Amino acid sequence: AQRQLEAMDDETRQAVESFARGVTAGTTIGCRRRAHEFALIRSKPTPYDGADVLGAIKLVSFSIASNWDSELARLKVLTEDGPEALEDLDPGYPDWHLVTSPPGAAAGNSVGRLTEDLAAFVAAAGQIGGSNSWVIGPSKTARRRAIVANDPHLPPMIPPRWYLANIRTPEWSIAGACFVGGPGFLAGHNGFAAWGVTAGLVDNTDLFLEEVGPDGRSVRIGDEFVPCEVRRETIQVRGKPDVVEDVLVTPRGPIIGPALDGGFGAVSLAATWLSSRPYTGFLKAYRARSFEEFRLAFESWPAVSLNVMYGDASGTVGWQMIGDVPQRCKGWGTVPSHGWDPDTGWDEDPVAFDGLPRVVDPEPGYVATANNQPTPENGGPFLGVDWLEGYRHQRIVQALEARDDWTIEDTRALQLDQRCLPWSEMRDMVLGTSPASDDARTALELLRSWDGVADVESPAATVFEFFAAEMMRRVVTARAPRAAR
Repeated sequence: AQRQLEAMDDETRQAVESFARGVTAGTTIGCRRRAHEFALIRSKPTPYDGADVLGAIKLVSFSIASNWDSELARLKVLTEDGPEALEDLDPGYPDWHLVTSPPGAAAGNSVGRLTEDLAAFVAAAGQIGGSNSWVIGPSKTARRRAIVANDPHLPPMIPPRWYLANIRTPEWSIAGACFVGGPGFLAGHNGFAAWGVTAGLVDNTDLFLEEVGPDGRSVRIGDEFVPCEVRRETIQVRGKPDVVEDVLVTPRGPIIGPALDGGFGAVSLAATWLSSRPYTGFLKAYRARSFEEFRLAFESWPAVSLNVMYGDASGTVGWQMIGDVPQRCKGWGTVPSHGWDPDTGWDEDPVAFDGLPRVVDPEPGYVATANNQPTPENGGPFLGVDWLEGYRHQRIVQALEARDDWTIEDTRALQLDQRCLPWSEMRDMVLGTSPASDDARTALELLRSWDGVADVESPAATVFEFFAAEMMRRVVTARAPRAAR
């Protein structure tokens, strides 16, 4: 974060540092009492600075990283139950689900890429939350003005992730939602344009299996052990001696810990958000007066991958995927790669910003995202495979297609929609089974009369949720009994 702060342009750096000074002032002259979090841990806040702001952005990027945990899960299933189990349990984004662009297009098949990685690994080794947003153009609204809708779906926590703010200056104003720790408005409006975000889930994080040298300060690449940067970190523990950790930083990224049980050695992590490339993004986008000006602010955004939805007073609507996308030298990043392979790793430069998906004024009059696959396979640069299923996106599209007189109130109602599309896919199959007990017979009768709305008062919806969870558990246990847990 410190290196990144030094790489930023003067205007952006001044904004970040001014914000940090305000936070520090808030802990001294802004509040008579310490915040609850500090009172609970009997501690006082330290001064906040510009590097802390960027560190907070990196922390958010790590917590919403798309698939490093999925890579470890795949590795566990592959090594303990084999490639067939993994292909059964992790087939990729369903090829009949819709993508964001072009609207209404199906995804295509991504299993081939996963299979490639599996084959390469076997030959060598012998292996969150969802958000939604949409923007409706003037042709589909009652007042013939654009509507932007956004629901980020992040879980409640202490401290909360979000706070609301309204800033007014003689030159500009902005109101909306900010992430705690940073000055950027991730969802808001500036009087001319409005925007919102969903998690983009681009695969911007890869794991690598590493062989650490006998000296504990190097890793193998090819036939040689290459010296690593060693970063000493001191962790203060209340009432106990400090814990000192020497962190090896490999050419791919820092070693984050030992591999899973099984003797793989160590695991390093490469991530676009660990780079020291400068930020602009939300720190400049708030002054935009056109979609093009807005989206170009994100040419420098080496942070969490996001879908940004946009609408303005002129009636323009658009969508831009933001966040650096790595260009892999080998493989697709679906499972941990071998750090000792000289051909593995990433190119120094990410995918060009103009190569990332975007849409402006789409023909259907709307564009929607819900953590679904953004574009069809082979529809541009490789973005990843770990999207959430497209049911929520499909439901939004169903609703938006059905009418041309949307209002703010109707949009709010759609954000609370509880229609369960998976039930419509499996209903006939489930109701065609023979109950093996009185409880099962009662459950089937409840499901037979269920309207597919997962309302809090619906006993049938509760039955369905328990059924779906149990079905998934049994399928995983049957296909991957060793790694199921």
